[in-house]
Amino acid sequence: MASKSSIEKDRSIIRELVQEPRQTNVALAAKVGLSEGSVRRRMERLVADGQLQFAAIPSASFMGRPVHTLFEIQSSPGSTEQLIDNLAGMPEIAYVYHVTGQFDVIAVGYFASSNAMRQFWTERLGHLDGVMESRSVMVLRVAKRAHEWARDIAVTGDDEESAWDTGTDPGVPGSEV
Repeated sequence: MASKSSIEKDRSIIRELVQEPRQTNVALAAKVGLSEGSVRRRMERLVADGQLQFAAIPSASFMGRPVHTLFEIQSSPGSTEQLIDNLAGMPEIAYVYHVTGQFDVIAVGYFASSNAMRQFWTERLGHLDGVMESRSVMVLRVAKRAHEWARDIAVTGDDEESAWDTGTDPGVPGSEV
C-alpha cells in the first residue's frame, strides 16, 4: 500500500487536473512541486491502476439523446449478474448499478425521444430474462453530474478519511475490503 505522503501527492495531481484537465505535465509539475517525469509516471500508474480516467463527456442532448431515464429493476433470484451483463451490453444504457433495497439494479439510459424510451422499456427491457419488475423514472433536470463531484473536492479538499486512506475504492473491481 502506498504511503500517506505518496497518496497525498497523487491527490494533489488529480486536484489540479480536475481544475484544469488540459494543462501540460510541465505546468502540473510546477503547481504540485514535483518533476515533470515524476508527474508523468504517477499519472501513468494512476491510470493503469484505475484510479484516474481521462474522458470527453459530451451532453447527451447535444448528441441526440435528450431523454434521460433511470430504470429500477428487480431481478429474479439467481439472475442478477446475467441481467447486469445484458444491460451493460445495450447501447442505450450508459450506467448499470448493482444496488441494495427494493430493486437489485439501477440502469441509466439516454434516448432520442420519450417514444424511443417507451419502446425500449416495453419491448426490450421488459422481455429480458431475469426481470421480475421494473419502474422508469425520467429525469427532468440534472442539477449536478457525477464527474462534477471531483471539482468540489479539488476546491475544498477532503479532510475526512476516505477509501484512498484505507487503500480501497468501492468503484474499482478487486479493491474491496
